[in-house]
Amino acid sequence: MQAHFTGAWAPGPAVPSDPRHYTFLLAVDVVGFGAPGRDEAIQEELRGATYELLERALEMTRLPWRACHVEDRGDGALVVLPPGMPGHLLLDPLAHHLGAMLRHSNRCRSDAARLRLRVAVTAGLVRWDGRGVAGHAVIHLFRLLEAPAFKEAIELSGSDVGVIVGDRMFEDVTGSGAYVERERYRPVHVVCKETKATAWLWTSGSGPV
Repeated sequence: MQAHFTGAWAPGPAVPSDPRHYTFLLAVDVVGFGAPGRDEAIQEELRGATYELLERALEMTRLPWRACHVEDRGDGALVVLPPGMPGHLLLDPLAHHLGAMLRHSNRCRSDAARLRLRVAVTAGLVRWDGRGVAGHAVIHLFRLLEAPAFKEAIELSGSDVGVIVGDRMFEDVTGSGAYVERERYRPVHVVCKETKATAWLWTSGSGPV
């Protein structure tokens, strides 16, 4: 999968050497991508399905996939939204759309090919450095995605999709009056490398773990 960077804020010759933008970011990871029984053919199919579902879910949520910056991460992806997008759409609406699509897609899949996703969401400043995007927000995003508490929760729930949201973004969104089912989220303590933080967890199904 090739990363793409399109839209009004795409880097180019006229962009300053240190262009920074406050925006929303999400990272997605295929649960158990390298598990035993998943050969390269299954992994390739899972990669393709992940991108297809992610693009459809974003467009369904009225978030412009083609205007996003996307970086491939092998077993997942980093997506940076263009500035000015409504952040609350990355919570309940996107999570429900992904959950519904995964339930439909997994009906005809074997256990080895079942697609399950971990999704992390946060907001902050990102900087284009000529190779991709960087900044503390990007680092924090992947600390959330790789947090042991997140991995454990999605395994215990057996959910097709789990979403973890940075504390500051969650409080800003839920405090803004946007419709978010706050009761569907539970706080989790994230400890990953040098990061220690509170985040909010949502899993598909009847409710949180």
